[in-house]
Amino acid sequence: MLTSVVLEILFTYAKTKKIVAPYSAIITGLSTGLLLRADSIVPFVLTIFVAITSKHFLKYKGSHIFNPSNIGIVVISFAFPITVATAPLQWGFFWALLFIIATAGTYMVYKVKRFSTIVSFLGMFFLAGIVRMIIWDKTFTSIFNEFMWGGLLIFTFFMITDPKTSPKSVKGQMLFGVLIAILGQAMIQMQIHGALFVSLFIICLARILFKIWQERIKVKTREHLAT
Repeated sequence: MLTSVVLEILFTYAKTKKIVAPYSAIITGLSTGLLLRADSIVPFVLTIFVAITSKHFLKYKGSHIFNPSNIGIVVISFAFPITVATAPLQWGFFWALLFIIATAGTYMVYKVKRFSTIVSFLGMFFLAGIVRMIIWDKTFTSIFNEFMWGGLLIFTFFMITDPKTSPKSVKGQMLFGVLIAILGQAMIQMQIHGALFVSLFIICLARILFKIWQERIKVKTREHLAT
């Protein structure tokens, strides 16, 4: 939390010469602390450094490309695959905790208008889980337990709904959620480290590359019509 807040204040001041309240940095610090497990404090600090740095320097048309916490977790998970985990099993399956996360998440989604994203993601995540259960002889309990992981709720309500890195249109939000869910379940089946986080990283990158491709096509079309 301290690293996140300090870095945010320093980067913001360097660019604007103003000290701005680091609300987003607080969220980044909290989500990182809740979603990551490690043997020492070093991976946490490095995750925050990657997260805040990417927010300020990996941008496209003024907006960051990746959710800060997500890209930080992805990078550190691959850098420390043995000592870092993204499934905080120490939480257990406590209904009260899940209720608090879901309630806070629902309010957040209401504020940023991203209900289509979470509905499409959770719906497809469940359906893809059923497919895994049928094809690979999984038990329903194992699929259901994926919904009981508190980290899944934080990922759903606070990461994929990031207004800076998710589509604004309802159709775009639904496609965004569906693609993350399908790719995420496929990666879970392949036992890829931090599957859901990697899935979001890939879809965000693909979304920006698609935007760049669209814009280049428009420019070429205008140039063609002009000639």
